[in-house]
Amino acid sequence: MAVNPKRSDLLFYRVDPYEIHYLKFILEAYEGLATLTTLDSEKGLIQLAVPPGRKESLESLVEALGRELVLERVADA
Repeated sequence: MAVNPKRSDLLFYRVDPYEIHYLKFILEAYEGLATLTTLDSEKGLIQLAVPPGRKESLESLVEALGRELVLERVADA
């Protein structure tokens, strides 16, 4: 039986290292929107795993948060 599950999109950002915790708390408030993983805490490199169908909502949130803090998109996987 072949199963083709949809996978989460992985988005990579660079943020101020002191803002990682703030961003994580914000994302936790939007349950199921994305999971934040810190890749390099000194450089502020993070990965956001976005479930299928939630990328547009996350991008809207990132745009709004961009008024408060710097979120620099690095690459997609």
